[in-house]
This record gives sequence, structure tokens and C-alpha cells, in this order.
Amino acid sequence: MNNNNDNSSKGWILGFGLLAGIAVGYYLNSNEGRAARRKAQVRFDEYGNQISEYGHQVSQQVSDRANQLSEEAKHKLEEGKQWADDTAESLKSTINEKATALRTGAADTVESVENSFKRGINKAKASIDAKKA
Repeated sequence: MNNNNDNSSKGWILGFGLLAGIAVGYYLNSNEGRAARRKAQVRFDEYGNQISEYGHQVSQQVSDRANQLSEEAKHKLEEGKQWADDTAESLKSTINEKATALRTGAADTVESVENSFKRGINKAKASIDAKKA
């Protein structure tokens, strides 16, 4: 029995919905309704144009910002390359200076050892010659 009440309520709801649909359809087809539809169409077109313009502006701003960031990145890359070149040149100069200093120091040490060795040989010869005589 409760099921019949539910079906009856659904029937009334359906009936009211159909009546409302007919009334709206009749209104929209009347002269006043056509004028309201034209006004709504004009407003929707204006809103569409505004949205399109706003989208274009945002797109342009994003494009401009992307170009700006790209240029900044290129500039930073060039600065990084220059820094690397300068650092490499400085390092090369320092290594050359240190290598030259080591070669000079090594040559001086070899010469000093050679002189000491020759003095030792001469001293030994002198000592041997003194013992022979």
C-alpha cells in the first residue's frame, strides 16, 4: 500500500514537471520569450568575448614571462661559462707557477747534491793520494 503512495507522488511530480516544461517552452516561444532569448544570447556572447580576451591576455603574459626567463637563463649560462673560463685560466696559471718553482727547486737540489758528491769524491781522492804518498 505504501508503494502505491510512492507511485502516486511520482506521478504528481512528473505531471508538475511536464506542466512547468510546457509553460517555459510557451514563454520562450512567445515574443517576450524570444526577446529574452536574444538578450541572453547577447550576454553570453559578451561573456564569451570577455573570457576569450582575458585568456588571450593571460596567454600573452605567460609567453612574455617565459621569454624573459629564457633570456635570464641564457645570461646566467654565459656568466657561468665566463666564470669557468676565468677559473680554469687562473688554475692553469697557478699550476704553471708551482711547476716552474718545483723545477727550479729540483734543479737547485740536484746541483747541490752533485756539488756535494763531487766534493766528497775530491776529498776521497785527496785522502787516498795522501795515504799513497
